[in-house]
Amino acid sequence: MSEAGIRDWFGQQLLGAKEAIGGQGHLRGAMTVFYLLGPFFMLIERSPADAWLTLCGLAFLVRCVVRRDWSWTRFFWVRAVLVFWGWCLISASVSALPGYSLGQAGVWIRFPLFAFASAFWLARDPRILMAMLISMGAGMMIMSGILFAEFMIIGQTHGRLSWPYGDLTPGNYLAKAGLPLFCVLVALAVSAKNKIASLAALVSLITIVASVLSGERINFILRAMGGMLAGIVYKPIWSRYLLLIGAELTAIMGIFLLKPAIGDRFVTSFISQLPTHETSPYRQVWNGGIDAFHTAPIIGIGPDNYRILCPTISGNNPDVACHTHPHNYYIQILGETGLIGLALGAVMLISIIWTCFRANLANRNNVLAATCFVVPLGFFFPVQSTADFFGQWNNTFMWSAVGFALAVAYQTLNARSDKA
Repeated sequence: MSEAGIRDWFGQQLLGAKEAIGGQGHLRGAMTVFYLLGPFFMLIERSPADAWLTLCGLAFLVRCVVRRDWSWTRFFWVRAVLVFWGWCLISASVSALPGYSLGQAGVWIRFPLFAFASAFWLARDPRILMAMLISMGAGMMIMSGILFAEFMIIGQTHGRLSWPYGDLTPGNYLAKAGLPLFCVLVALAVSAKNKIASLAALVSLITIVASVLSGERINFILRAMGGMLAGIVYKPIWSRYLLLIGAELTAIMGIFLLKPAIGDRFVTSFISQLPTHETSPYRQVWNGGIDAFHTAPIIGIGPDNYRILCPTISGNNPDVACHTHPHNYYIQILGETGLIGLALGAVMLISIIWTCFRANLANRNNVLAATCFVVPLGFFFPVQSTADFFGQWNNTFMWSAVGFALAVAYQTLNARSDKA
């Protein structure tokens, strides 16, 4: 495909989105435009991003009430989410800090509610999905530009890049909010022809380098492993696959050689902190979650109560480091909602992964359908360090991507059902 062909393709996608929005009516069309602006709201700050996600979910809920349309609740993954949420409310209500925990558990539903809105309302048209991918791409390139500028002008602070946010936003944005697009880019880079493959490879290379420069090791691993898996599941040309991996490894090694401190953080320091070591900070934080589980093994200590109760629960135990959360979703769910919560939470997360994987089985000839399961699998893989499962910033990024993946899965499975 020539450069003119690529420009024409982008123009066609935007025109298709415009036509899709134009046929929706004023209110629905306005909400779809608002939905497509999500990657830019997430670039600003956590409050606008959370407001965007919450308003999308609430608008969907109002629509369901007005139209008396609750047909979407028949899907197993939806019911699994609602049952898990119900248990979180029960666990919170009988915890040592019911007021705080109930508040945190109650508002957590806004994240899955956004996924419901994406899958069953806002992104039901494939033209809207393509427009959202373009929106994600613009957001990723802007964030990459911010990271490159900070790296060259200011430099890293404590091994990370965080300007102008002052926290871990850049690495989280690229790894989580941008994961669906990154998977598609890698898949196209190793399978498509001519300039489409070259463009996809170039953008994926730029953003993976930006991810390294951000200093976020776990987010980089999530992005890299997700891309490698996505490249395998969609028509790979193996010579291109190996060439892309080689190019990205060369770029990363170049950064490590030019900036040894970055290489030390990603290799030497990372290996020394693996939870296989008794003195690992990750293991010490996980131990705190296990202590919380021992305190209330059936019902847990209450959603998000770990950040407050950990010092009391663990006392002066030198093998425990109390942070705001245990840095692993499953350990956090176990400690804060007990064995029952862990069982229900595992069913919920596995059902989301399985729903997206069914799309892969249904249509491996479509790059979105083939790769969408990589998104929830990467987020919910049990053996990794994670952010706060009930927290705000992590969930905004994560559920925006999960909602997109579920929208792809719903479209794919619906199309197969209609065809049958």
